[in-house]
Amino acid sequence: MVLHNYIQLIGRVGHDPELVTLSDGTPRASLRLYQDAAGGRDSGQDTQVHSLVGWHGLATQLHRRARRGDTLLVHGKLVNRKLTVNGTVLVKAEIHLSEFRLLSSRSITRSVGIAAEPVHPFTVNHE
Repeated sequence: MVLHNYIQLIGRVGHDPELVTLSDGTPRASLRLYQDAAGGRDSGQDTQVHSLVGWHGLATQLHRRARRGDTLLVHGKLVNRKLTVNGTVLVKAEIHLSEFRLLSSRSITRSVGIAAEPVHPFTVNHE
């Protein structure tokens, strides 16, 4: 099997996912995923920041389960979106998620509640 445009990342959630419902009723969740440099925070290298987008049922699951500081494993594809701002064309790289897994939670009270739920990836068809 050949995989084209496939991304797998592990990182920490930068903020609680923002859930919006589009005019056609489609739920869309967005958040940022932070990855420390290979040597850790003290290595002097920059932290990588990735914009993540989830659609449909995956968006609602992401909004319900992920919180700031949680560690996530995500799978998806890279999408370059073109925006025009004041006549200037900007390209924004986003990772459109196909699934995610909550690896750890920063909040002890949340992890007790989540322990009762199965932790498995949520898959969505984009068709």
